[in-house]
Amino acid sequence: MKAAMIAGKGIVELRGMPTPTLGPNEILVRMRACGICGTDIEKVNGEHITPPILGHEVAGEIEETGKNVKEHKKGDRVIVHHHISCRSCYYCKNGFETLCEVYPKSNLDPCGFAEYFRVPETLVKGGTVYKLPPSMTYDEGSQVEPTACCIRALRRTGVKAGESVAVFGVGPVGLTHVQLVKLYGAGPIYAIDVIDHRRNMAAKIGADVTLDPVTDDVPKTISDGTNGRGSDVAIVATGNPKAIQQAIVSVRKGGRVVLFGAPARGTLVSLDVSQLFLREIGFQSSYSTSEAEMRMALNLIGTGRIRPSLLITHRVPLERVAEAMSLAESGMEAVKVIVQNQ
Repeated sequence: MKAAMIAGKGIVELRGMPTPTLGPNEILVRMRACGICGTDIEKVNGEHITPPILGHEVAGEIEETGKNVKEHKKGDRVIVHHHISCRSCYYCKNGFETLCEVYPKSNLDPCGFAEYFRVPETLVKGGTVYKLPPSMTYDEGSQVEPTACCIRALRRTGVKAGESVAVFGVGPVGLTHVQLVKLYGAGPIYAIDVIDHRRNMAAKIGADVTLDPVTDDVPKTISDGTNGRGSDVAIVATGNPKAIQQAIVSVRKGGRVVLFGAPARGTLVSLDVSQLFLREIGFQSSYSTSEAEMRMALNLIGTGRIRPSLLITHRVPLERVAEAMSLAESGMEAVKVIVQNQ
């Protein structure tokens, strides 16, 4: 079979390798769709802060099951969450599953961008393999995990109906945040991005105001639209440190900033901390997701309340995965890029 591997900084190669063999409690999935995440691009460029395995937004069809697997069978259409917590440590018991030391140690073998991948016993027994509803496509299924990540961030931030929200960076996850906060009843919603077509898409799916951070005075525009206060919440859905700085000066006194976009390793930000103190700005980061949000995302997409298919601009065959990575990284033409294995 073939799978995408990092061959060097900025280089992705599709390599031939043996199809994974299964243990008695494992599953082999034929990948049908795998979304490209911003963290995949960081891994390729050597800037990753998460395990350097490519592809985790996966959906596919079960090809084979181990002899002890009873809940799943060959031919089942599924999605798989690639991490699982221990469920017994201090962090798991207090709602911080993604901070569990066990959490990042599980993964797909050899990766998500492969013709086939093995789902290890820890994930199968942990219940991270979900059957797709008959009406849900593989492309839509692949977007359950990133949607779940966004849901977790909003749960941790506590976004409420009627609150104003500014989303800094409206790539795929930023646009998902726009859809979600619109569903939650938030507003006005501000979408901030340097790329025209992303701002246009944000307007189509629910943003009330779109702004270019280079040419527009973002803090003033948000202040003018919120009776001089600033937004209640700012979501930083990009790893660009300048967005963090702009988000902090765009929220109201007592507002909340959530860091969602993964920054590159070693990223430093210059802040006037006295203003954080005097204005009582809350700052919350949010990493990955848990099974609770996975189930919520599956329900929201399955019932059509969130439509990730609106964000998919490019579908690229696995044979051209390197091209797909470049397309996603540039961002000038694409929003969401899906790698398919038909």
